[in-house]
Amino acid sequence: MIPRVKLLACVAGAIAPLLMMTGPCAGEETFTLKQIINLPNGQSVGSFDIAFVDANAHLMAFADRTNASVDVIDTRTNKVVRQLTGLPNHPFAGVRANPGQASGPDGVLIVDQKEVWAGDGPSHCDTVAPFTCKHDSSIKAIDIRSGKTIAVMNTGGQRRADELCEAVSREVVLMANDNPLDSFITFWSTETHQMLGKIKLDGTDADGKNIVANGIEQCKFNPRTGYFYLNLPATLADGSGPGLVLRITAEAPFQVVDFFTIPLSSGCGGPAGLAIGPDHQILLGCGAPGSLIIDDRTGATIASLPGQTSDEAWYNPGDNSYFLADDLKLGVVDHTGHEDTTVVTANGSHVVAADMVSNQVYVPINNNPAEGGASHICGGNGGDDTKGCIAVYTARHDDHCLTEGMPVMDHDDGDDPVFMRPRCDGE
Repeated sequence: MIPRVKLLACVAGAIAPLLMMTGPCAGEETFTLKQIINLPNGQSVGSFDIAFVDANAHLMAFADRTNASVDVIDTRTNKVVRQLTGLPNHPFAGVRANPGQASGPDGVLIVDQKEVWAGDGPSHCDTVAPFTCKHDSSIKAIDIRSGKTIAVMNTGGQRRADELCEAVSREVVLMANDNPLDSFITFWSTETHQMLGKIKLDGTDADGKNIVANGIEQCKFNPRTGYFYLNLPATLADGSGPGLVLRITAEAPFQVVDFFTIPLSSGCGGPAGLAIGPDHQILLGCGAPGSLIIDDRTGATIASLPGQTSDEAWYNPGDNSYFLADDLKLGVVDHTGHEDTTVVTANGSHVVAADMVSNQVYVPINNNPAEGGASHICGGNGGDDTKGCIAVYTARHDDHCLTEGMPVMDHDDGDDPVFMRPRCDGE
């Protein structure tokens, strides 16, 4: 195990309460492009899904469906050091047009700083309607160093195994199969690679409070409460029901213990991205009209973020910022709800991950001329718009101010609070 990185900054005296901070501690951050990362051997960044950074291992894992691999980047050099394909015996599904939700890899996670876990589509789907697939959507666990597939964990789903998150202290991973043909979540041991439990979200399962999910999005374990939190962007088969944030036990018996209702009237157009922030904050990255920061105990709104929309969201304790990835832009919001300068990205750039040590922010830019190519982020910075790239952003003056002793979440290890102290401009 690589020693944990402790993020400690200097003491700057008393800090005003959360959401009332003023002065340099709540200063403006402007993120600008530092460099781009090109894939090796002229490969393209086309279809992709989730990215994940483990700052202690200095690694970023990226679900690269175009090349049917999980690309592993060294965050110290910003170079691709591994492409984990599952070959020869357990290849990823890659890009499938019919049905699209059978593609893979999808969600990714670095476990124990030595394994990549990635959700994948089923091994075979018919090419004509009704596009029947084998019931073998899976999570693949691959050793980062050797590239060897350690385990193939069959979820039993007909479509992809999508987003996942880990309760590190429980050694449990939650995986979501989000397609309506599946609509369930499963729980897996990181020690044995065995399924520990399953909750259906199709209205038939009392452990799921008989909820009918219309989509399943980002999840995260919250060590402050000891529960998983999971976003449902809408409910009921036709999507007419409100979005929900589920609170789920992280050990057997696995069950939904309660939920927060997130109606459109809250200012959130369906919760998709989810990030655990400082104090008792959870950021919900939503569709239009905007996103929210809510209280993890009650679901009450702490801050409304009109105009800030996202698919994937990330909280970086290194600079005390939330990042919201959506088409054409990367939103940057500090813990007070203050919206910093939006970063122009590209259409299709729905993924973000940040390194809490270097405060580098990673956003994939695809090779579609009508999407990523139109931005010229890749071609204008030593790459090729027709190939796409991964953009790396940094800010010259990061915000590092937190109330002394306030716990924030180390995103890569997942659960142990990192206690940060204030550090303000000029110190």
